[in-house]
Amino acid sequence: MVDVRTLLAAVLGVVLGVVLVAAPDAVIRVQTAGRLPSDRGGEYGTDSTVPTRWRRLVQGAGVVLVAGGLYFGYTLV
Repeated sequence: MVDVRTLLAAVLGVVLGVVLVAAPDAVIRVQTAGRLPSDRGGEYGTDSTVPTRWRRLVQGAGVVLVAGGLYFGYTLV
């Protein structure tokens, strides 16, 4: 019999990891919403760029989540 909690952990890990790897800019913008921008000198309506270091950190966390989800899925087999 398949353990439902382990299956849900595997699916959640893989899905969340894919989102983090595929759209790191969106994840960072959502997490920093409502904070004051560090540079206020731009034109109205322009977006500041997300630092590459933050983007790589989020993508790395996504890879770890995908690996963890695949591991939990493998333990069910």
